[in-house]
Amino acid sequence: MKKLTAILLAVISAFAIVLSTGCKNTEGKIVVAVPDGAPTLTLFSVMDTVNNLEGYSIEYKVLSGAENIKDVFVSGGADCTVMPVNVAATLYNKGVDLKLLSVNVFGVLYLVGSNELESAESLKGKVVVTIGQGGTPDISFKRVLDGYNVPYVDGETAVEGKVALNYVADAPTAMRTLAQGKADYAILGEPVVTTACKNLGVKIVMDIQKEWSKFVGADTFMQAGLVMSQKVYENEALTEALLNKLSKNADYIMTKPEKVKQVIQKFGSSIQVDFTAEILSRCNLGCERASDVKDKLGSYFTAILGYKPEFIGGKLPDEGFYA
Repeated sequence: MKKLTAILLAVISAFAIVLSTGCKNTEGKIVVAVPDGAPTLTLFSVMDTVNNLEGYSIEYKVLSGAENIKDVFVSGGADCTVMPVNVAATLYNKGVDLKLLSVNVFGVLYLVGSNELESAESLKGKVVVTIGQGGTPDISFKRVLDGYNVPYVDGETAVEGKVALNYVADAPTAMRTLAQGKADYAILGEPVVTTACKNLGVKIVMDIQKEWSKFVGADTFMQAGLVMSQKVYENEALTEALLNKLSKNADYIMTKPEKVKQVIQKFGSSIQVDFTAEILSRCNLGCERASDVKDKLGSYFTAILGYKPEFIGGKLPDEGFYA
């Protein structure tokens, strides 16, 4: 009798646990990671208003550098990340289980310097400092130079009749190189562009996105987007809810520029810029579902493939890449 009573109590207890947990959030947590800088702005409205989504609690992480973002996603430390779309394509082509949900950054790159440019030809004999050989700024600028038939070489000193491309590790080094007079121009991304213009007295002399469009096609510069792990993309309700929130960000952020720095710093951003509508407009934020702009993404990837095949994993991603 005692044995039977014990068994019954155990069954009742187990049933009670099931009932109680069924009334709570059993879905768990979604970690969303983003590299510090302009990509952080793509999550502003979500960071400011969303703590839970479709039964999941949301944790935001702002990390330094695209490499850190890639590593944290591949290791399972994040369920969603904003990363360069070419990095997402590379990971996918290497067998990482992911999908690109949306494109959210449509280019933040600008050429800055003290002297205006009459034309791309004016860059011959000049030194341009840029970040990372084979990176997005490098490949984008080379595509523009090729479009104008302006030759270039790698180097830190001027070369007659060519553009000398001096590669450095990061934006602070690029700004320092420019300030020291070791380069005539620098390729930088917002919001660093604003900092450089303010602190160094330089100005924007070329919009890389606009120049790219002349040679590759209108609206084909697609720099970064949101990548999902299997845990997220297999949950259709969560995916659609996330896309819906992201789609409102560009309009939302323009109504609250004075609040941007405070919100993103709360989650770990080191950005010190006091944002204005003008600065935000140069960040070219938006939200396009990846499958809806597949052809434009294909044009972007094809242009990269012609320069640096390994930059997208050696081939164009197949249909399974696009959510």
